[in-house]
Amino acid sequence: MRLFIFAIGGTGSRVLKSMLMLSAAGVRPVDENGVPVPNLELVPIIIDPHKANEDLKRTEALLNSYRMIRNRLYGNRTDVDGFFANRIVTLREIMRDSSIQINDTFIFNLSAVEQNKFRDFIGYDTMNEANQALASLLFSDEQLENKMNIGFVGSPNIGSVALNEIKDSNEFKAFANVFNQGDRIFFISSIFGGTGAAGFPIMVKNIRQAANLDISNREVLRKAPIGGLTVLPYFNLELGEDHRIDKADFIVKTQSALYYYKETLTGANDSNLNTIFYLGDQVVSVPYTYDPGEHGQRNRAHMVELIGAMAPFKFAGLPLSQLCDENGYPMPSSAYEYALDRDVLNVDFKAMGSETRALIYKHLVKFHLLFIYLNTGFADMIGQGFTNDSPAIKRDFMASQFYRTLTDDIMKAYKDWINEMYNNMRSVEIFNMGEWNMGKSIHDVNTSKGFLGRKSVDNNVFKSEMNALSQKSNYSPDEVELKLLDLFNRAASKIIDERFENIN
Repeated sequence: MRLFIFAIGGTGSRVLKSMLMLSAAGVRPVDENGVPVPNLELVPIIIDPHKANEDLKRTEALLNSYRMIRNRLYGNRTDVDGFFANRIVTLREIMRDSSIQINDTFIFNLSAVEQNKFRDFIGYDTMNEANQALASLLFSDEQLENKMNIGFVGSPNIGSVALNEIKDSNEFKAFANVFNQGDRIFFISSIFGGTGAAGFPIMVKNIRQAANLDISNREVLRKAPIGGLTVLPYFNLELGEDHRIDKADFIVKTQSALYYYKETLTGANDSNLNTIFYLGDQVVSVPYTYDPGEHGQRNRAHMVELIGAMAPFKFAGLPLSQLCDENGYPMPSSAYEYALDRDVLNVDFKAMGSETRALIYKHLVKFHLLFIYLNTGFADMIGQGFTNDSPAIKRDFMASQFYRTLTDDIMKAYKDWINEMYNNMRSVEIFNMGEWNMGKSIHDVNTSKGFLGRKSVDNNVFKSEMNALSQKSNYSPDEVELKLLDLFNRAASKIIDERFENIN
């Protein structure tokens, strides 16, 4: 099964970044019995005309680094366990029709939109007087002058016009061409801005009305299981010199959009959307710098984005019987919300609830321990124990592209992500920031007690476990990278089970 994930606007990119962090840690979508969804490929597609958006650029860089690491570890295999388990591919990578030309990227090409002011896009200057008067009634002078390469600046009425062009693009045709029976579609967007609030319903409409489009797989798309994460207001803005984006409008925009979504997406009389996830936070974030788009928009990671990243995983694991009727047509929309077990400002694993812990706790702990290990212990272990077993891990491994991408790109992004969530108003305090002692690194989780006190967890414990596992393992000569991460993953699983308190 392929899950096509359309991440729309800035919020889409930020939630997708959190999804990549969970995937790097080894979190996989599971079904209602807790079994990983088999043969799954994730196909992220970012839709945002604002190419200079720093959050988009960070997510794009992370996607490319993830794909490089994952391909080196597992190639084209899908059903694997461990770090970077989810196979993530570009649309170009899975295309069959070579006559459709698209770039090998995770970014949807919106060049027809992003190069224009909105007035040029709609041909305002070529309109007759009556049509110009109507356009001026529908759009303010500020909106008509909006340069769409910075997005739609909180104006979904602009986005709804501009993004309707997507259906005629090569990327949309390529997506329709590779979408098969059994695949699913998921949208990530905010509801209180411009790009996401407009792009979500427009894309769903074009997919459900595929019979009217000149694309392949029209009938399959009409019946496709479609889910969406609708992110409600969750962040705060500093005051800006202009009023193109005003945080006071967030709630009003949300209310209006919800009414519209009810009429077009989730109402009792339609089946446009199988499943919708609602997520927001009434605790305002640390104020983000006011930036309509000209300066890049680089916002701190937020707990809402971490929780939101689990929504596409939840959707991938839902049984088909909850999404479609016996004829394959979508059933009326079902809705999900999320609540913490404890409404606290400092959110740790225990505050998240049992279902969340079952999905992410052990994986994130293993990845955090790997982060500490690569920073404090791995270099000293080269030349002894498991590193000498075939295939040997030699000193020059640390200069390889794989290792540099893992440490300089993935782990640096992970550190920034953890720190940014920790330093927000609703603080995600799942790890003790700056703590290099593995045994004390999980917030409010101790190591278990032994005869002589608390059990230790350090690089020597990992060295011993990895040496023992290495003696019982076989790796081919070209699996040096897999050997390191697989041994650490299996050792960490055993150490967490035996040496840390059980909080599940």
